[in-house]
Amino acid sequence: MRCAVYDALAPSGIKLTTLAAPTGSSAKTFYRRGAILCDVVAAGVNPVDAKYLVGDKVPESWMGWAARRVDGSTPCFDFSGVVVDAPKGSGYEAGDEVYGFAADPASVLRGPMKGSLAERVRAPVDQICRKPKSLSHVEAAALPLVGTTALQAFQQHGLAAGHSVLVVGASGGVGHAAVQVAKARGARVVGVCSSRNVDFVAGLGADVVLDYAAGDVFDAIKQEAPFDIIFDCVSSADARDSGAGYHAKLEGAVAAGGSYVVFGGATKDWLKAGLKRVARVNLFGSMELFWIKMPFAASALEALAALADKGELKVKVQAVLPFTDAGCREAFDTLRGRRTVGKLVVDVAGTHEAT
Repeated sequence: MRCAVYDALAPSGIKLTTLAAPTGSSAKTFYRRGAILCDVVAAGVNPVDAKYLVGDKVPESWMGWAARRVDGSTPCFDFSGVVVDAPKGSGYEAGDEVYGFAADPASVLRGPMKGSLAERVRAPVDQICRKPKSLSHVEAAALPLVGTTALQAFQQHGLAAGHSVLVVGASGGVGHAAVQVAKARGARVVGVCSSRNVDFVAGLGADVVLDYAAGDVFDAIKQEAPFDIIFDCVSSADARDSGAGYHAKLEGAVAAGGSYVVFGGATKDWLKAGLKRVARVNLFGSMELFWIKMPFAASALEALAALADKGELKVKVQAVLPFTDAGCREAFDTLRGRRTVGKLVVDVAGTHEAT
């Protein structure tokens, strides 16, 4: 089968190759998670994929090491496709349209990861669900990571109807999903984005949209405070974000008992996030880094599918790229440029006209 792999020596660190296709599904046992064999129609590409699976979990100076560490792994988690073979008792059968996460991130610790930029995958049963009927395969492939991140983070931080939520970076992948999920849960949403994306974010349902380049955006934000949850989709350990200073300037905008949540941070913050997940020990102070949990995410995917089918969640796909060397490289290069509105999707099956 055709698939993409990380290659530290290739342009943009990725190339297409041919490998043996996975065969057969596997049933769940007491020591093994079940898996379903699927033909991939479309694969969503996220910033973590373009950053060699580690994102900003290691210093930028380590990116060369990260690229070599994942050599031979197939990138990407998000996919939408069609079941080829399913184990008995899984609830799926050949021909079912599904979407979700093609691989467990931890699998890279055991050998090359088998991600979704491939014509066929063996996806863990607890990481998929039936594709939303209202979405195309391309749209569904854009949803898993950003939608699950937003939903799980809101659940963890107790989002409730009537809460006030600030989304910084509201036009990006996680940001545009967060605006819609929060609105569907009955929250008041204030979004921050660039001037060219104000109308887009307003169309997602945000009650107030602020242009970060129009005057003193921090003063404008404080006029809308306090917020029960601040969803900061911009701040990270990337040197390009060091001048934003959102947390330092907005810490006082969080309501008593509220949360300031970020999705990128220094290595020490990822260690804290891992400790919280594994041992339930919270060492964070006024700002907390959220780490998505893909294993057993089927319930989150089902909830997102229900929102989509009710018309409360739409996915913005900036571009659909061909499943070629050039298409995969363009996806990585675009994400590294950090000016994506919504998501990028690769048309693995070749059934969609590339844009």
